[in-house]
Amino acid sequence: MGCVESKLVAPIKYRRVEKDLDKKVAEALKERAKSKKKTFRSVNSITMGLPRFKDGLRNIRDVFNQYDEDSNGTIDNEELRKCLNKLEVQLLEEEIDNIHRYCDIDNRKGIQFQEFVVFLCLMYLLFGSDVTCRVSEFESARLNYVFDELIDAYLFFDKDGNGKMKRKDVTQRMNEATHQERTPSHITSQLFRTLPGSPVTPLTWCPCHQEMDLNRNGHVNLKEFLFSIIRWAGLETDDDEAKNETSP
Repeated sequence: MGCVESKLVAPIKYRRVEKDLDKKVAEALKERAKSKKKTFRSVNSITMGLPRFKDGLRNIRDVFNQYDEDSNGTIDNEELRKCLNKLEVQLLEEEIDNIHRYCDIDNRKGIQFQEFVVFLCLMYLLFGSDVTCRVSEFESARLNYVFDELIDAYLFFDKDGNGKMKRKDVTQRMNEATHQERTPSHITSQLFRTLPGSPVTPLTWCPCHQEMDLNRNGHVNLKEFLFSIIRWAGLETDDDEAKNETSP
């Protein structure tokens, strides 16, 4: 009986942790929305930024490899502790455990490369630009720029600034697009899963929202949005190609 109870209690505890971290991220997003000018004025400007996101995040692979000490493609709890120590982010042991679980988006018992990018972006949002400076002094300006754009892209859709991007928010933004704003077909087909040459419409965005809603709770939080955008920007493809090149 006790074993069954522990299995039931654990998911409830983790859901509470997830909710608490979502709340902290949402508060940081609200403060950011108040203090910064809007970067994006249309969906088109976001989709056009995908190659820029990819280029700006490319060098994080070296940072990931640095902390992936056993080179197994995953940052475990102990490796994350060393990473946070290098970033000079002061957290309690339980808080580190919670962040590790929070950023394990695909539930594969660790933080893979794409999730590490999400982790760094969240740390940047919550703790400021000192984080990226400690990641790489030479790359900090580029990382700040890309992280700013990724967060602002989310805020473009999350008009309420509550950290919950809903289907209606996406539809409303898509309805604001003019007929002159047409995204290049190769980017559109990748981001919105449309046929080549098809215009971006609310109908093509709604399935996309469903794909981003990884836990199927009816809204998309920042980490889900970042995880999806990073994949759509092409980093996943690069990783796969790297694996293929090293395969016998």
